[in-house]
Amino acid sequence: MKKIAISGLLLLSLALVATGCNKKVQDKITMDLYAMSQCPYGSQAEDLIYQIKPDFEDYVNFNVEYIASQNPDGSFNSLHGDPEVEGNKYQLCVKYYNPDKFWDFLNCQNKNYQDLKSSFDSCASEVGIDFSKIKACVDDGHANGLLMESLKKAELKQVSASPTFYINNELYQGQRTERGLQRALCEQIDNKADICDELPEEKEFVAHIVIDSRCTAPECDITRLKQQLETTFPKIKYNQLDYDTEDGYKFYTENNLSFLPAVLLEDGVREAEGFSQVEPYLKEVNGMYNLAIGAVHDPTKEICYNQIDDTEDGLVDCDDPECSGFIECRQETVASLDLFVMSQCPYGTQALDAMEAVLDNFGSKIDFNIYYIADENNDGSFRSLHGQPEVDENIRELCAIKYYPNSYMDYIWCRNQDITGSADSCMINYPKINNCFNSDEGSQLLSENIKLAQELGISASPTWLVNNKYKFNGIDAETVRQNICKYNDIVGCENTLSSSSSNVAGVCD
Repeated sequence: MKKIAISGLLLLSLALVATGCNKKVQDKITMDLYAMSQCPYGSQAEDLIYQIKPDFEDYVNFNVEYIASQNPDGSFNSLHGDPEVEGNKYQLCVKYYNPDKFWDFLNCQNKNYQDLKSSFDSCASEVGIDFSKIKACVDDGHANGLLMESLKKAELKQVSASPTFYINNELYQGQRTERGLQRALCEQIDNKADICDELPEEKEFVAHIVIDSRCTAPECDITRLKQQLETTFPKIKYNQLDYDTEDGYKFYTENNLSFLPAVLLEDGVREAEGFSQVEPYLKEVNGMYNLAIGAVHDPTKEICYNQIDDTEDGLVDCDDPECSGFIECRQETVASLDLFVMSQCPYGTQALDAMEAVLDNFGSKIDFNIYYIADENNDGSFRSLHGQPEVDENIRELCAIKYYPNSYMDYIWCRNQDITGSADSCMINYPKINNCFNSDEGSQLLSENIKLAQELGISASPTWLVNNKYKFNGIDAETVRQNICKYNDIVGCENTLSSSSSNVAGVCD
């Protein structure tokens, strides 16, 4: 997918917090990782710490806290469901009773972070922990108190993204690599660790960023882009050019650019430590490297919201056919609701689950449709953020939509209970799904379905579209109701909807 490049650059989102609970390490600095036990990026962050930990054990206290939420009845919600809550509890009990073996236990579990339950006992045995004591900690409720204490620390820091690191109570937003973390820790401990003398200096190089100052849409804002680049390349230098100037236009044409903003990295990037992170997304152009960032603004076409005839064809903004794909130029369709999702995105599944309350409330008063976010390869195969299993589930759900128009949501809600597990039990009452999935028909359905998200430049799951033109984000039923009723006066708007969502909002992008 076009925007996976940026997601790749954001592989680890880091932050740190002080614990101050061990008298033996009062003279140490602290590195605290906030994570979800089944988050792939959280497990990668834990593995990263595990690699650097031996060189800093005399100077740094490494700690993990967990991100989730607690219900009024005392139970817990976590983004990846009850198995993640259980994983959090077991890991916290290990940290409480066996702190010296905690990181070894995490390292063992992270080899199969998708199924932590299968390794509670075996990983305890592998690292020399009495599993019966850990299990009793979970069973007798002690783990609940540990998890509540951990969640309070995350709430105090307003941390919701896994992973997030703090170093000595300060949010770490630097380079998310082994060398980057080592440099940050060395700076905090005055280079006392032996490894600090062995670290090479980061390389400087120039990045040419081409913008179009006429474009004021969010997709043309480079603030976040520059932050991401600086996280990956601390010594990066910028040469910013504007398409709407002579120099910028010349650079744009000489380097055969198409969409803006564009980032061309000079050859020195090859010697920078973060090069391996961006290498898969680079294309060589005139001795430089064009970085794929999922840009969508074509400066040669009509800008659809500035009340100017940019292409000098006598047609302004939405009157120009080139603006037909622009959301604000789409014809309004009353009481319609479209949801753009990736079927295995945890935020997307929560949005789909929220539709149970929305549909109960509005019924046939709204026209609800689902569109999937993926890309089609030249050979007819597909790419999706969560891999081939997500592509397969997208197809199964589209088959359910086609052949079971009155009950397809029941299939989807069934799958969402274990979205990464087998679909067989959920398909028992939907036999036509399998035939559709195993034929060319399923692929054809997906090929056609994903075109709308691409046309509208939608890549974040979940994204909602009300009345065919008003976009919003959210994962709970009440947010959906409010946005429907913002543009429609229909029966059901008078009600307030509750939600069973974990309230950990976000998107897969």
